[in-house]
Amino acid sequence: MRGTNRGITIRFGRAMLLSALAWQALPALAEEYPQCPAIPTLEGGETSVATKTGVDAVGKLLGKLGIEINVRNTRDNVLKDNPRADQVVIVLTMANIYCKMIWSDTSLKGEEKASRFKSMMQDLLTPAAGPMPVARTNAPATGWNAPVTVLASNEVLVPADTPEVTLPKPQTGFLRDPPFLINDYNKYFVIVGSASSREDGLRLLTSFKSKAPQYDFALYGPYGDNRNFGIMMASWVPRDVALNALGIARHTVARDAYLWACRSTGSSC
Repeated sequence: MRGTNRGITIRFGRAMLLSALAWQALPALAEEYPQCPAIPTLEGGETSVATKTGVDAVGKLLGKLGIEINVRNTRDNVLKDNPRADQVVIVLTMANIYCKMIWSDTSLKGEEKASRFKSMMQDLLTPAAGPMPVARTNAPATGWNAPVTVLASNEVLVPADTPEVTLPKPQTGFLRDPPFLINDYNKYFVIVGSASSREDGLRLLTSFKSKAPQYDFALYGPYGDNRNFGIMMASWVPRDVALNALGIARHTVARDAYLWACRSTGSSC
């Protein structure tokens, strides 16, 4: 990978699978009760009421329907009905409850439990389809959707060649992970610049970081009909957070910074 001469891997953020369990060792887990994903602490704030409502809905649904459900559809229905809820808390709560249901089901054999558990985690942790970052400055505080390697030259982070995976973490700040389900409260971006190539994008990313070192920026790859790379100061945030970031961006980074939003909601931007 270009410029990756430190070989330091940093793990954080959302991924498609569970890192705490090595999938290669699933047969060995067949007769054991694995450590189910922990339920995150519900922090106080404007989303706490909506999140608690969503968490309660998860418990009621799984208690009523059991494990014979379409995991992805159930997840998306709960998230759709609770658009202001913290999606990470909802998903990890669902993973915790469903995991315990699987491993306590006496009608399933050990191998069946392991297979069901793996499939459940894949369905639950798959994010919505949309713009994806290819590099960013500094390590995020709450997580990102891929491991990264630190570039020695300018401390820009880029996805590692050999991904390792972790559980998602609750999202705060301007730069956030792609959500599990896109809605009107997580579809906004603030774009501060664009480039026709990855190399030019990385140079511009570094330039913005030097200009405003107190903030972080992410380089996103081409998406849809737009073949340019975009430098974001905010990603996957509510409109009010995006407007706050936009004001800061125009004052300190780029006067022509602008707001962009996904055209659609649901499983795809």
